[in-house]
Amino acid sequence: MERTDEQLMQEYQQGDRAAMKSIFQRNKLRIINFCYGLLGNRADAEEASSDVFLSVVKYKDYYDTKRTFSTWIFTVARNQCINRIRKRNKTVSLWYAAEGNDGYESWDIPDGGENSREILAENERAHHVRKAITRLPYEQREAIVLKQYHGFSYAEISSILNCSLDKVKVLIFRAKERLRDELASLIGEELS
Repeated sequence: MERTDEQLMQEYQQGDRAAMKSIFQRNKLRIINFCYGLLGNRADAEEASSDVFLSVVKYKDYYDTKRTFSTWIFTVARNQCINRIRKRNKTVSLWYAAEGNDGYESWDIPDGGENSREILAENERAHHVRKAITRLPYEQREAIVLKQYHGFSYAEISSILNCSLDKVKVLIFRAKERLRDELASLIGEELS
């Protein structure tokens, strides 16, 4: 039976270095993707995710076993991203990384086969969604990325963002409304 991240973290807290290796292997792509979604730059995302795992090592004894590990590590990742954004002190684009060979979205041109139109249409839709997400206010971006792309519950998002459950619901509701409006206008611009 495979051990949970929480069990691995407890083992790591007790000195089992192999447990940290397992934690890293399991979570590195999710953390890179999350950081990439908030920072919009692959190099920054990889640096931030490295810092996240260094923080896990450095602050392992601060992990509260009553909390889920994913909530804790995503909170650490969020804080790393916020610190980087503050240092950059400029507008940040949000580009979500899709699952692929290296974990990042690829923009390969279809080979002209039977499904090339569907693939092209799907790439176009994904582009519109990413473009719309970049225009969301930062808090709404965080909430919608955590919910839609990482599958966190409202309660987990509340914990990661350190805000009330009601605020999370409002952020996601408003993000969906804005995305709906934004996508309608983006598609409308393209059709005209």
